[in-house]
Amino acid sequence: MNPTVVLADNLPAILIPVFLVLFFGVIVVVVILLKKHVKIFKNDEKPKSDKEIAAEELDRLLEPVEELEPVKEEGEENKDADDKQA
Repeated sequence: MNPTVVLADNLPAILIPVFLVLFFGVIVVVVILLKKHVKIFKNDEKPKSDKEIAAEELDRLLEPVEELEPVKEEGEENKDADDKQA
């Protein structure tokens, strides 16, 4: 008889999901502990305050608008071109 089949026959069906949850729970705990205690995995960035975030968004949205050149009519464009050639 194959020993894995005997083991599977003796295990109640509810224990398989329990073992899976325990396995992934251990992985999560290990990752949390690594991020907390191991210097390589630590995040050195400090969260920005609401005022800093708002100021950055305002600066981004309210960029200064460059002055536009006045719109010239067709006759004026020809005069300017004639003046430059002369």
